[in-house]
Amino acid sequence: NTPIIMVGPGTGIAQFRAFLQESDSREEQGKNWLFFGKPHFTQDFLYQVEIQGYLKSVLLSKVDVAFSRDQAEKLYVPYKLINNSKEIFEWLEA
Repeated sequence: NTPIIMVGPGTGIAQFRAFLQESDSREEQGKNWLFFGKPHFTQDFLYQVEIQGYLKSVLLSKVDVAFSRDQAEKLYVPYKLINNSKEIFEWLEA
């Protein structure tokens, strides 16, 4: 029941994907938030359908993605963390 924040800043999300798969198989509930970043949405969002399924099933409460090369101004996971700092703090406090 502890809120989980998973941060994958370009290094991959295999460990988070495995955690979600295990949680799903155990029908666990709780708040899970994934931050994920890679260069390109179309080439690098390999588990998009699976992640969307977890969002739909409410196993995954929130997802924030940052694809750094898909727009003129680069966007990285740390920017997403800063922009969500108040809510992140609330999750950590819980």
